[in-house]
Amino acid sequence: MNKLIAALILFTVFASAVYSQSTRTLTLYDAINLAKRNNSDYVIAKLDKMKADKQVSEVYSENLVPSLTLSSRYARSFRKQTINIFGQNYEIGSDNSITTTLDVSEPIPFLGTPVFNGIRIAEYYSRIQDENVKSVEARIKTDVKKSFYNVLLLKEVIKLNQQSIDNASENLRVVEARYKAGVALEYDYIRAKVKVETLKPQLTQSQNNLEIAKKFLKNNIGLKDGGDIDVIGDLGYDSTEVWGSTDELIKKISENNVAIRQLKLSKKINEQLVDVDYANYLPKFYVFGQWQSQANENDGRSLTGYRFYNSIVAGIGVNWSLNLFKNSYKEDQSLIEVKKTEETIIKTRELLKTQTQSVILKIEDAKNRIRSQEEIVNTAQRGYDLANISYKSGVLNQIDVVDAELALSQVKLAYIQAIYDYLNARSELEQLLEK
Repeated sequence: MNKLIAALILFTVFASAVYSQSTRTLTLYDAINLAKRNNSDYVIAKLDKMKADKQVSEVYSENLVPSLTLSSRYARSFRKQTINIFGQNYEIGSDNSITTTLDVSEPIPFLGTPVFNGIRIAEYYSRIQDENVKSVEARIKTDVKKSFYNVLLLKEVIKLNQQSIDNASENLRVVEARYKAGVALEYDYIRAKVKVETLKPQLTQSQNNLEIAKKFLKNNIGLKDGGDIDVIGDLGYDSTEVWGSTDELIKKISENNVAIRQLKLSKKINEQLVDVDYANYLPKFYVFGQWQSQANENDGRSLTGYRFYNSIVAGIGVNWSLNLFKNSYKEDQSLIEVKKTEETIIKTRELLKTQTQSVILKIEDAKNRIRSQEEIVNTAQRGYDLANISYKSGVLNQIDVVDAELALSQVKLAYIQAIYDYLNARSELEQLLEK
């Protein structure tokens, strides 16, 4: 007997160790932090931000650092050009020529050379990508929270289903004892037995739903391994939580939400493009310099004996596009884009106001249901306890116990559903507030 007990203990320890190795248990904080490292959308957004930063550096380099071009060319004359002078042919050129040129140019930020406009556009684009990272992060946090709360909800549903089975089994035990004692009808015994069996499929279904919910959570986190996950936490509700007045929330979200900030940056980019298009009407000045080294020798001289002649020139150049009609069309298109962005900002603000009002209403509705269901749960529990006592005393029928247990189960489910709805709505509001 002692050996059997020892074997069971060892088996339990081994099974627990295997379970802990194959199942990762997460808190909400753990799940969010893992999502920031593993979620593909978030990783892509951060890579886009890094790319935008590199583009800013590239624009600085293109506009503020002189452009250097080094070229070298060797030419071999297989047949030289000849000219005839008074009946005598003379060859022109040499058998071999080597020319090396270094060109330096730098635009002058004056009139039609929009150097700083290009830099500002790149910086605005980089800031848009930074805002995009924040937007993706807020969305991922909301998705993870909702998935996490869904797992917690289904775990509570499983507990309720198990409690219902336990209550129905206890009721069956009492009815069976009364039936055997001849003080209960066979019908009551059959009803109690059927009740237990009808509750078991609900438990199985809720367990299957839990496994599916865990897979959704794992997908939102971005975990790509084959291990299982579980969560730690409770569906909690803080009645003292305060978000501020509705008007303040609507104003804050509609004016400062990440979507508005991105659109404002897009508008600034379009305004800079208008300036660039306007600059195309004007001449573009630049300074340039050139160093050239050239050698022309015939085959009789070795490469080390080539005579190189150097020349250096510098000056100021100008380019001026006279396609005025083409420039005007481009400028008109950029102005239209500015107006489109302004209208999009107005539309987005109204949409954010509507979303905020909707979320606040959902929060208030969930709060009211939580408060009302809290009292009803206590009442239903008291009613179920009294029904059990009364049935054992022969005061009530068995159907009254079944009805009381069903009412208790429904009220408890409605209570945790209200808390779940509140947490989901709160997550949506936190996403709008970027918390």
